[in-house]
Amino acid sequence: MQFHDYYLKFVDRDASRAALLAAGLTVEYTDDEGEMKRAPAQGVNLSSIGVISTGGEYAEDGTIITPPTEIPGWHVNLRLSSPLGDEQLATLGAAVIDPAPVSPYRVWA
Repeated sequence: MQFHDYYLKFVDRDASRAALLAAGLTVEYTDDEGEMKRAPAQGVNLSSIGVISTGGEYAEDGTIITPPTEIPGWHVNLRLSSPLGDEQLATLGAAVIDPAPVSPYRVWA
């Protein structure tokens, strides 16, 4: 099976959740206790990375010598069984990182 991978960057977690729902990549449902939950839609795999940090220096015991630098935004990796459609691409807009990162922070196994 061929997979289609996308790397997304949103302003924050709430923006990612709203956009993924609007694009039909996540669905909402009510669990047995009556609570609203959210899950990936069929054929969708999500890896919500969140904030990415780079650099930093650490002592052997793990003590921070120089703190890492945060890369602004909320990062999400998306793996689909079929490519994003035009409407989904339009809904996600500038959140789709194109071209994809050369060395992503997290990759699919």
